[in-house]
Amino acid sequence: MMDLWLAPHDERVRSLKALRHGWADSPFGACIAAATDTHLVALHFTERTEGEAPGILSARWPGIRWLRDSGIADMIGRCLESPAEVPVMAVGTPFQLTVWECLRGSRETVTMTYGEVARAVGRPKAARAVGRAVGANEIAVAIPCHRVVSLGHPTGYRWGWERKKALLAWELSRRDPLTMPF
Repeated sequence: MMDLWLAPHDERVRSLKALRHGWADSPFGACIAAATDTHLVALHFTERTEGEAPGILSARWPGIRWLRDSGIADMIGRCLESPAEVPVMAVGTPFQLTVWECLRGSRETVTMTYGEVARAVGRPKAARAVGRAVGANEIAVAIPCHRVVSLGHPTGYRWGWERKKALLAWELSRRDPLTMPF
């Protein structure tokens, strides 16, 4: 497995002509996803219908030819079961990529504050910028932006606060109680 962290102007991004897309139901609602032949590039939770998937994804990937692929549903399932094992291709600014890589490398079921992520990426005063990077994440679950919380009060989530709480509770319920630090 290899993760790719690319800026939008990277030749590998500009050379993409087609992406595969698919749809699946999950315990957290309907999901749409897009992928190259090897990497997940988007995973969104949605309230829309399967037929709207290319339109939803096209905003981020203009000019791409969309190929429907029923195998994407399997990739979504693998992402929910073992997110760290699904190769991702994240496209963003250098700061976004740094934040997403930090989140991707975090231990499962560990929440972090925006300030903690900012310190972890070497920018201790950049908590608000971390928040913007977290909000710009296109690859739900595989880049676990749902694990970033605010100190002292609940924070939003691109795909809804209730979904964020459900994802955190689900991850915690799957954790081996003998490995919990208490």
